[in-house]
Formats: sequence, C-alpha cells, structure tokens
Amino acid sequence: MAGARQAVVSVLAPPSISWFSVGFAVIAAVWLTLDSARADGVALAALCAVCLSGWVSRSLAGPVPSAAAAWSLVACSLLAEWVVYAGMAATAGLRPAAVAVNGLAAGELRGTFVAGLGGAGAEGVWRLAVTAVIVTALLPMVDVCVHGSPQSQPEAGLAGTALPGTGLSGTALPVAGLPGTQVAARRLFGVPGDIRLPLTGAVVLFCGDRAGFAAVIVLGLIAIAAVVIGGPRGGYPDERRGYRGDGWLAVRIGKFVKGRLPPMVPLVVGLLVTGVLVALGLRNLPGILVLTPVEAMLLAALGSWHPHDGRSDWLVPPLIQAAEYVFLSEVGFASRLWPPVTFALVAAAGLRHLDLAYRVRGGLALGIDHRGFGWEGRMIIAGIAAVFGVQVVVYPLLTAYLWWLTARDWAVGWSARHATVNG
Repeated sequence: MAGARQAVVSVLAPPSISWFSVGFAVIAAVWLTLDSARADGVALAALCAVCLSGWVSRSLAGPVPSAAAAWSLVACSLLAEWVVYAGMAATAGLRPAAVAVNGLAAGELRGTFVAGLGGAGAEGVWRLAVTAVIVTALLPMVDVCVHGSPQSQPEAGLAGTALPGTGLSGTALPVAGLPGTQVAARRLFGVPGDIRLPLTGAVVLFCGDRAGFAAVIVLGLIAIAAVVIGGPRGGYPDERRGYRGDGWLAVRIGKFVKGRLPPMVPLVVGLLVTGVLVALGLRNLPGILVLTPVEAMLLAALGSWHPHDGRSDWLVPPLIQAAEYVFLSEVGFASRLWPPVTFALVAAAGLRHLDLAYRVRGGLALGIDHRGFGWEGRMIIAGIAAVFGVQVVVYPLLTAYLWWLTARDWAVGWSARHATVNG
C-alpha cells in the first residue's frame, strides 16, 4: 500500500492536486454571484468538488507530509475558502436585491435578525466576509501553536496524531485521551476548510449569504474550540516565539527586557486598550488618536524575546494576530475604502503569518518577518495612513506587496523545497 501511494505521489504531487481545490473554488465563487437557485446549486456542486480534491491531496500526502507539502495543503485550503467568501460577498454589489437577504427561504427570513447580520448594506456583508477570513486564518495558527511540530512532540503523543495543521489529525489512530466527539469535531470542522464549504454552500442556497457567513464563523469557532480542548495541555515552546510574526521593530523593543517579561502580561494590556478603542469605533477617533491602538499593541513587543514556555503562552501568537486583523479591517471600514481591498489585505496578512509559522515549524526560518514588516509594522503603516488620510493609496499598495511577497516565496522557496523532497 505504501509503495502504491509513493508511485502515485511521484506522478501527482499533493500540492499540485490541492490547487484543483482552488480552481473549483473559483468556479463556485463565480456561480454564487449569479441570481438564481440553479446557480447556487451549481456552486454547491463545485464546493463538493473542492472537498473531494482536498481529501485526495491529503490522502496522497500521507499521515506525516513534508513541511512544504503541509504548507501547500493548508494554504490552498485557505485560498479556496477565501475565494468562495469573496464570491459570496460580491453578491451584495452585483445583486442589490440580495443585500438584505437571499436564498430559497428569503421570504421567511426578511425582517429577522439574519437580514441585519454584519450591518446594513453591502458593507455589512463584506464585514461578515472579513470576519470569516479572520476566524479561518486563526484556526490553523491555533492548531500549530497547540500541537507544536512533529520534531518537538514526545513519541507517545505522535501515536494518534498526524502533522498539525494539515487537517489529518485523527485520521490514523485515535488520539490518546481525546474523546471521540472531539475527534469527530476536528474531522468535520477542523483546519481544512473544504469540508466546511459544502455545508456553507447549502446554507447559502436556502438562507442566503449572510446566514452562510454566520455558519462559517460558528463552524470556525467550533473548530478552534475542538483544537484547543483536544490539544496537549503542556506545550512545545521552541517554535512559539517564531509564530508571533514579529518585525524588526518588535524585536528591537523586546531586546530591552531580554526575555525577562512574560509575553502574556503586556499583551493583555495592549488588547484591552485596543479592544475598547475599536469597540468605540475608529471612525470616531480624531487625528493622531487613531494610532493609540497601535501604541498599546506595541506593549506586546516587550515579550518578543521570551521563550514562550508558560502554560498559556501558546495563546500569544493567535491573540497578536487577531488584534492586527481587527485593526486592519476597522481602519479599512472606518475609512470607507472599497471593501474588497480590506478583505484582500486581511487575507494577505493571514497568509503571511501562516507562511512564516510553517517555515519556523520546518526549521526553515527564525520567525522574524523583515520583508513583510511584521505585525507591528503593518499596524503602524495602516495607522499612519489613517492619520494622514491616504488609506486609499496605502491599502492597495500594501495589499499588492504582501500578495506578491507570498507568491514569490511560494514559487521560489516552497516549490523548490517540495521538488527537492520528492525528487
């Protein structure tokens, strides 16, 4: 059996197969923008094809794929999801009648809370889309932080788990100490989003796009809970510091305390300030006060040199990144930018964080994001752009740069490593 799989893999590489899921997702996204139940049915069929191609690619990769293959599986899964979410949100602009609510049950849902999810108008639909991107970007990061890398796990812990972040957990032997319901939750709603997509497509068909996004967000939160509950309570701190995605400035700030300050304490303070200001609305903050959330979050940089070996320190990277995503999205919506730009920027930042984390996991990087500016650099750029009112120029440029950087690293770095491993 192993020999047969190796023969197939030599002809059809799992990363290549995983790109089929992105192609089917594009087809689904296009059909979702059309105004008919038949179009939604075709989109649902394409989403099932996304699920099938994702399953085939993971099966060919085996229980413990290489670092390059694992990254490709997760990245293509996320790209497929986000392409579909963009198609769902684009419906608000292309089908004005669907801004409030659409789907086969539209008549029954009008006037209910579903019609107002995310806010009024097309902007509300795009807010839901960006929220879905944030939740699905945090899910694989939480998975990586909870489970660590295969090299850092004790042998007993490897008996029932596969490579974290590939969506393969629970497909071999049962995870020791993990109840069957949690294993089932990870299989259904875990890191690979291709299984969530058919479920979301069915919700869209009957209840519309807003309800579909609500389903994505709920399923994503269930998945995060399943990963956390089913993960080890100890941890593997060796890589966590690199998962943060610090830039040059955060590293220099952390050097002042030289790792003596636990990372969670300053992060909580920064999150409290940022959360309050975002809740009040960045649109209501005058001038330079827009930079206050950025200044508060820079407190988290004080922990950049800490080994992150505390019991709850696995939370630090996802929380830092969640704050970044929320700030980028709120600046975009407060500035009334074209919503797809904000959507694309948050998605690019999420993919950049995960790219860096998988490089750290594979021993291919230290985790300092010089070229991508780091989480703090991107927040500073967005904040300064908001102060001077040039977001309409800065956001598209930053988005284009991050996507170019990710594509370049994928083509030059990951693809070459995959060819070396499988050559």
